[in-house]
Amino acid sequence: MIRKFNHITDYLMTEEMARERLCADQVDVTWYTNKTNTESVLHSHPYYEAILPISGEVLYSVNGSLYHLHTGELIIFPDEVFHSGKFDVGADVSERLLLKVDETLWRTTAESIGFPDILSAKEPIIFTSETVSAWDIRGLFTRISRTSTMDKSIRTRMIQAQLCELMMIIRQIQLDDNQVRPNATSALVEKAVKYIQAHYDDPDLTVGKLAEYTFVSRSHLSRVFKEYTMESVHSYVTNLRMQHCQFAIAEGKTVLDACTESGFSDYSSFLRAFRKRYGITPMEYKKRVTKSIDTINTFDALVFAADSAAAEDAIRE
Repeated sequence: MIRKFNHITDYLMTEEMARERLCADQVDVTWYTNKTNTESVLHSHPYYEAILPISGEVLYSVNGSLYHLHTGELIIFPDEVFHSGKFDVGADVSERLLLKVDETLWRTTAESIGFPDILSAKEPIIFTSETVSAWDIRGLFTRISRTSTMDKSIRTRMIQAQLCELMMIIRQIQLDDNQVRPNATSALVEKAVKYIQAHYDDPDLTVGKLAEYTFVSRSHLSRVFKEYTMESVHSYVTNLRMQHCQFAIAEGKTVLDACTESGFSDYSSFLRAFRKRYGITPMEYKKRVTKSIDTINTFDALVFAADSAAAEDAIRE
């Protein structure tokens, strides 16, 4: 049996979706299709993400740089790197193949073959379409997807072997200097983004304060910032605060503490903004997250028990 890719159409990323756990194998391959021009919310993942456009184009914004990804090229994001993407750029449809790899699995696999983390600089890397085709990286993604159908006794080792192959290909591509540079980079926006990411929890963080820090006018900063991040300063800050707030609530913080620690100064405004953004109140979100965690813990306990029972049976045999 050949397993087909998971296929999702017109998927709209939210901060919560960006933080979802991967499957038990810690690897996921999915085919995404966007039939309309859409833009993802600013987000980061607790895993590595490799994206290969099959048709159409994607424009990614990362820390003050713009990456215009064309069909056949490959971009790899390290874990916990904030980025946003605009899909369907200059085309009627945008389709892309995504490989997601748990950050712990990625690093332990790299260590097992004596490689340093090839993405330790926390910057995405892009490969040319010619290089991607020559190394048949799309075929490798396909094989990784099929691995889920293998017997558990060999599936884990196969996944690690395939990741080793991917890492060695990446390393060779880097040595051959076949990476693609950002299409545009703004030192001003990079400086502003780094400041925002370090101080988004400051309730007094404003465009004016940021303009003073970067030594430019508010109007100039606002214009250039939107050009390189595809959103306003206010929207960027709000996205970071909302994502941090969700993390804090999921970790067990009260809604009020999560709101305050995330940099929101007006609790009532925060409640309205949260409900408008996600369609539920923060308390409803907290209850849903708690229920989800309980379900996951129960599932993990059942899996552990089943694995333990299987191990005991094997020992007795």
